[in-house]
Amino acid sequence: MDKDIDKIFEFMLAANKTKQIKRTGWVRNSVKNPEHVGDHCFSTALLSYLMADYLKLDKNKCLLMGLTHDLNEVITGDIASRATQKLQRINDIEKRALADRNTVKVLSVLPKRSRTEILDAWKELGAGKTREAKLVKQVDQLDYILLLMDYAKQFRNKRNIDEFFLVAGRRINAPELVYMYQKVRKALYKKQKA
Repeated sequence: MDKDIDKIFEFMLAANKTKQIKRTGWVRNSVKNPEHVGDHCFSTALLSYLMADYLKLDKNKCLLMGLTHDLNEVITGDIASRATQKLQRINDIEKRALADRNTVKVLSVLPKRSRTEILDAWKELGAGKTREAKLVKQVDQLDYILLLMDYAKQFRNKRNIDEFFLVAGRRINAPELVYMYQKVRKALYKKQKA
């Protein structure tokens, strides 16, 4: 068989580990059967694709960015974003450098063409300058807000929900995504008051 098939096989063994890594924010809040990084990448990719289509952006690029944006976590594990740097396990600059190094490492086994295409999408996302990158970065945040609709009822400390909204709210500014963010926020706070 072709050597590239072996490279793809090896890469997929690593990438499949995203389906075993539980998302830290949910674990920290004692959510039973929390989503995994692979689940998050799937829903981020799907929503990125749909929103890119709606906004007439390059939907395939957004899909690729969404699918691969957390590949580095097969090495680092999920490092949750927190409301303040003081609460973070590592600061944002160190987190980005670690993610960059580990993404390159995970992708290194792939055939050159695939590796280059995914790495280019990763770098574009990290730079955050194109409309597609800005969209996917915001969808990445919105994804866990949407999941709060299912998970919030399991939170022991309801004030922790505020941190999720605070972190995402600072990073979401596309009107269509703000609209979805606000719909979830209103629904959850209405339930809390009831």
